Amino acid sequence: MKQHTHYSFSGDTGISGKHRARLRRDNEFLETYRQVLDLMIERGVPSPRRAAVEFTVLNSRPHYHVSIERALVVVGRMLSSGRNIVKPSLQALMWEEIASKVKQLIDCKGISLNSAVQFVIDNCRASRFFVTPQYAYHHIRHINTNIKKHLL
Repeated sequence: MKQHTHYSFSGDTGISGKHRARLRRDNEFLETYRQVLDLMIERGVPSPRRAAVEFTVLNSRPHYHVSIERALVVVGRMLSSGRNIVKPSLQALMWEEIASKVKQLIDCKGISLNSAVQFVIDNCRASRFFVTPQYAYHHIRHINTNIKKHLL
């Protein structure tokens, strides 16, 4: 039985932008994970849950789950300073990827930082989920709990 895991974000929900982005990321991760898990089980892959988590984290092309406002601040600082302002982590890699796409749009199309950031966040896909497989594996129960709580 397929679970419905979409959130409704219309109106003022009282949820911060960062929390809303995390919920969207978790929702997208779980939908993809469940599809991959079904295939792993169907094909008899050993340790299908672990294999599905690792495949989903490393091979999916999710949306960037950050707010436009946060992206404007971080990418703006990165482009003006010429360096990543986020401490080394998977998140830093995500910001480098976003900044690179934004810079390419600015350089090639001559558009503003605002327009480039808006376009990248709304239309581009990330190269992967920027979490470790270990984080994802250990937090699937937590993610499921949050989804059920927000659906009620």
